[in-house]
Amino acid sequence: MKSFLIRISMAVLGFGFLSLLFYYPLLSGKTLIQSDIRQYEGMARQLKEHRAQEGQETYWIDNAFGGMPTYQVGAKYPADFLAPIYSFFRLLPRPAHILFLYLMGAYILLLILKIPWRTALFGALAFGFSTYLLIILQVGHNTKALAVAFFPWVLGGLLLLFQKRWFWGFLLTTLALGMQVRANHYQMTYYLLMLLGVFVCVMGYQAIVLKNGKSFFQSVGLLIASGILAIGFNATPILATAEYTDFSTRGKSELRLQADGSPKEPSSGLDYDYITEYSYGIFESLNLIVPRIQGGGSSENLGTDHGVYDFLRARGVNPSQAEQFSENVPTYWGSQPILEAPAYIGITVFFFALLALFYVHTPFKNALAIGVLFSLMLSWGKNFAPLTQFFIDYFPLYNKFRAVSSIQVVLECCLPLLASLGVHWAFDSQNKFELKKFIKIASLPIALLLIVYFLKGTFSFSGLNDAYFKSIYGNELVTQIIEARKSIFQADIYRAILFCLVSTGLVLAFRYNKLKKETAVLILIGVLLIDLLGISNRYIDRSSSFVTPRMAETPFKMTDADRAVLQDTTRYRVYEPQLGLTGARTAYFHNTIGGYHGAKPRRLEELFDYYSTHQITGVLDMLNIKYILFPEEESGILKPMFNPNSLGVGWFIEDLVSVSSADELLERMKTMNFNQEAVFIKGSIPEKITKKYSRDSLSTLNLTQARPDQLTYTVKNTSDQFVVFSEMYYPKGWTARIDGQEAPIYNVNYVLRGLQIPAGAKVIEFSFEPDLIKNGTRIRWTAFILFIGVLALMLFAQFKRSKNES
Repeated sequence: MKSFLIRISMAVLGFGFLSLLFYYPLLSGKTLIQSDIRQYEGMARQLKEHRAQEGQETYWIDNAFGGMPTYQVGAKYPADFLAPIYSFFRLLPRPAHILFLYLMGAYILLLILKIPWRTALFGALAFGFSTYLLIILQVGHNTKALAVAFFPWVLGGLLLLFQKRWFWGFLLTTLALGMQVRANHYQMTYYLLMLLGVFVCVMGYQAIVLKNGKSFFQSVGLLIASGILAIGFNATPILATAEYTDFSTRGKSELRLQADGSPKEPSSGLDYDYITEYSYGIFESLNLIVPRIQGGGSSENLGTDHGVYDFLRARGVNPSQAEQFSENVPTYWGSQPILEAPAYIGITVFFFALLALFYVHTPFKNALAIGVLFSLMLSWGKNFAPLTQFFIDYFPLYNKFRAVSSIQVVLECCLPLLASLGVHWAFDSQNKFELKKFIKIASLPIALLLIVYFLKGTFSFSGLNDAYFKSIYGNELVTQIIEARKSIFQADIYRAILFCLVSTGLVLAFRYNKLKKETAVLILIGVLLIDLLGISNRYIDRSSSFVTPRMAETPFKMTDADRAVLQDTTRYRVYEPQLGLTGARTAYFHNTIGGYHGAKPRRLEELFDYYSTHQITGVLDMLNIKYILFPEEESGILKPMFNPNSLGVGWFIEDLVSVSSADELLERMKTMNFNQEAVFIKGSIPEKITKKYSRDSLSTLNLTQARPDQLTYTVKNTSDQFVVFSEMYYPKGWTARIDGQEAPIYNVNYVLRGLQIPAGAKVIEFSFEPDLIKNGTRIRWTAFILFIGVLALMLFAQFKRSKNES
C-alpha cells in the first residue's frame, strides 16, 4: 500500500508538471483563448454580472435568444457536494487541469488492473495525448473534455467492484460517476453508460461461465447504487436539463410543415440530417492511424513541402503570400462539413492494441474490443444508415444528440487501454514467444497500409468544396492542391509503416535479449510521444491562442455601433443579421435574439426560420428589436439602424385570435397586425377568457424595474385589457402577480407572454422562481446522507469481519 501511494504521489506531481509543460504559455501567466469559450462568455455575460452585483444566482437571462433559463449556460445550484473535488483539480489552470485528469485517470485505472507502472505510464500518455482529446480542449469543448476525462476513473471504480474491493469500488465509482455527470455533457454520459453496459454484459457472461453469480450481482448492485447516488448528487442540473429539453431544439416540434411549406418529418428529437451531419466516412476512419489519409483537417499547414508553395512561387506570387496560403491549404477531401483535425489515436497505439486482441484473453480485453467496434460503427452515422436509424428509433434519447462522430470518444478511451494490455503482454508476460505468429500479426497493419497505398489510383482526392475553391483559386491551383493531397497521403502512410517497423523491432529486441525490459518500455514511451505529439502539435496553437489575462477578459471588441446603441438606456433588443441566431458577440453587449448554444429555444428558432423565409417584419417589431446592426457594404464596419416600429416592452391589443395549430399560427403572422392582435393555439388559453377588448388611449404600461429574473411594471387602465409582453414565454418557473394576486401567464404569438389585466390594476410583477431548484436541493441532500451512510455501514462491516477473523 505504501509503494502504491508513493507511485500515485509521484504520478500526481509528474502529470501535473507534464500538463503545465505541454501548455507552457500558462507558466508565464497567459490564458488559452478557446473559440467556444469566447462564445460562452457572450452568452453568460448577464449571468456573471448578476452574480457580481447582487451576490446571488439568477436562473434566467434575457441577453441571449430573447431570454432563456441559465440551466445550460453555467448555472450554479445549491448543495453541490462535488464542487470541492473539481476545485482541487482546478489548482492547475485551464486546460492543463483536464489534461491532468486524462493522464491521472488512465494511470490509476491501469494500476487497478495490476499493470506495471511503466506500462501504465504508456497507457496514460496514449490516452491523454490523443489528438482528438487535445483538439476539443483547444476549441473550447471543455464540458465534453471534462466528461471524457472521467471515463477511466469510472472504469477504475467498476473494476474495483468486480475485483470484490467493494468499499473502494463503491467510493470511486460514485464520486467518479458523480463528477462525470456534473461535467454537464449528457451526450458523453450517454456514451459512457453504453460502454458500462458492455462491461456489465461481458462480466455477466464471465460470471455464468465461472458460476460466480453471487459476487457479480453484489458488484452490479453496488454499481447501480453508485449510479443512483451520482444522479442524486446532480439532481438539480438533471431536473433542469430534463425540463429545458422539451423547450429546446432537442424537444419535439409541434410543426408539421417546414418554413417553406414543405412537409416536416415528425420527430421527438433532432432531425436525422442534423444528427448525422457530422458522420465519419468509413474509409476516413483510417485517419485514426494515418492522420492525413483524407487530407487531415479542413486546412493544413504544408509549409514549403508538397508542391503548393513552389507552384505559387513559380507563378510570381511573392514569398510571404505563398507562405501564407501554404499554411492554410484546403487538403481535406472527406465528407464532413468541417474537420478541425483528424481523430488520430496513434499507429503505435493501434499496433499494440492489435497485439492485445490476439494475445490477451481477459473479460476486460473483450469489453474494450466491443467498445471499440460499436463506437467506430456508430460514428459512421449516415454512412452506415441501418445501424444509425436503428439506434435513433429504438434507443431512448439517442435522437437528442447531434454529431454522431462524437461517439468515437469511446474508442479514444478503449484503444489506449487495449494497447497497454498489448505492451504488458509484449514486455512483461512470461509466455512462450512464437516468432512466426508474432510476425504475421505485426505484419497486418503494414499489409493494410500497403493495400491502401497501392489502391491510391482508385481515389479521386477531390473534396466536396473543390468547385467552390476552383471559383476562387482557379483550376490550376486546385489541381496542385489535389497533388498535395496525394503527397501527404503517401507521406503519412510511409510514416505509419515506419512506426510499425520500429514497434516490431522493439518487441523482437526485448524478446531476444537485446534490450532490457525497462529500457525497451522507456524507448517505446519515447516512440509513442514522437508519434502522438508529432501529429497533435500540427494542430495545437501555442502562440496566438494564448493571451494575457487582460486580453482574455474581453472576448469581443466593442464597436462604435455598440457604443452608440448603448447610449439608449431603455429596455430593447438588438439584432445583428449577419449572425442570425448563431454567435454570441451581440449578446455580450446587448439583449438580443441571437446567441451560441447547442440547444437553442426551439420555438424561437422555428419563428426565426419562418421570419427569414417570408420576411415578416412584424416579428422583429414584436420582439422589441429597436436597433439592427448592419455592416457597411464597402468598409464592413457595423452601423446601427433604428427600428421606429418596435412595439416596446408591452402593448395593449384589441383581438385575441385562436388558431388550431402551430403551423396555422405562423401562417397567420403573414397578415396579422401585431400592434392590435395576438394569436394563440386553441387550448392554450381558456375559452372563458374575453377575446375582444376596447383599447383606451389613456391606458399606459411602464417598466419600472428590470432584472433578468424579475420585472416590475406600473399600469393604468380603466377597463379590462389584454397585454402582450415582448418577453419570452417559458412554461415553468415564471409567476405573474397583479397587485399582489397571482395571475396566469398565457403563451401568445408563438414565443411571447400575455396577461389579462383587470380594470384598475396598478402593478404587474414577473418573477422566475423555479420549483426544481428546491426539489433538486432536497434530493441532493438525501443522496449525500445515503452516501455517507452506506460508506459507514461498509466500514463497520469490514471492521466487524476483520475482528471476527482475528
